[in-house]
Amino acid sequence: MTIEKNGNKWRVSEMRNGKRYRVSVDYKPTQKQARQLMDEKISTNTVTNDLRDTFATSAEKYIKIKYNVLSPSTIRSYYSMLFNMSDSFKRRKTADISQEDVQKEINDYTVGHSPKSTANLHGFISAILGVYRPGLILHTTLPQKVKFDAVTPSEDTVKRVLNEIKGTDFEIAFRLGVYGLRRGEICALSSADLDGNMLTINKSKVKNERGQWVIKQIPKTTGSQRTIYIDDELANLLRSTGAAFSRCPNKLNDKLRAVLRSLGVPVFRFHDLRAYYASMAHALGIPDAYIMANGGWTSTNILNRVYKRTFAEKQADSNKAIADHLTF
Repeated sequence: MTIEKNGNKWRVSEMRNGKRYRVSVDYKPTQKQARQLMDEKISTNTVTNDLRDTFATSAEKYIKIKYNVLSPSTIRSYYSMLFNMSDSFKRRKTADISQEDVQKEINDYTVGHSPKSTANLHGFISAILGVYRPGLILHTTLPQKVKFDAVTPSEDTVKRVLNEIKGTDFEIAFRLGVYGLRRGEICALSSADLDGNMLTINKSKVKNERGQWVIKQIPKTTGSQRTIYIDDELANLLRSTGAAFSRCPNKLNDKLRAVLRSLGVPVFRFHDLRAYYASMAHALGIPDAYIMANGGWTSTNILNRVYKRTFAEKQADSNKAIADHLTF
């Protein structure tokens, strides 16, 4: 950025994204003032799309140019967020959108939506404006995140659930869930992914933008591509059936709720079987690096924050041991 005298005025000049921008003022600006002037200039007058485009049009263009690199589930979530946004914001010209407009949209969206959903919407808006309004720097205030504590089912509960579904077409899926596999990963598996006792996880079943279940040829994250060892009985079951679970993935959640109600035990999600796996493996003394690799976690932060918990009964035993020791 340069600041130079130009006749009776001072001119601020800067090259951004291969284009030079200039602002003239009657006073010599400081570096901070010059930066603010330039940001306002680019934000107000520069877009990389048609000046007539509405936000909805820009969103459609963004999804189109990203279509081949985004997962079907991500595209579906984008269309869902776009549908649930206010009509006034979607009709607003992208070139005219301000920080105030974005903040108001976020404020309105918080009514009836969770902080996480609201944050996802802001990320969507930011991504679009980052392409078509690169000079607009957002400083939006988002709702405070709500701490989520996933349920870690107990050892006894997991054993009772597995006993209930033994011999049914749900058995393989539930047993793979106990190995830490995600629902989408399980529903994409077939016997072709099995070599001896080694099971390769490299795809996932997700919904596309039309609400159809499709096989995504890559899993949730790069770290999710993995090969794990499974027991002989489970490997033989998968070979004999050919597929881990060929029905709608939602049926796994429905079946779990029904089983938990019949057993009269606390309700948890199918995904919480991953929490059981991580906690069980941790209790057995398995190193975090191996737990992460087997479960497809890419960060110890996620493992420590969400999944690595001490079973309630083991915690109670530990507390009792301490109390007994302190009884003099």
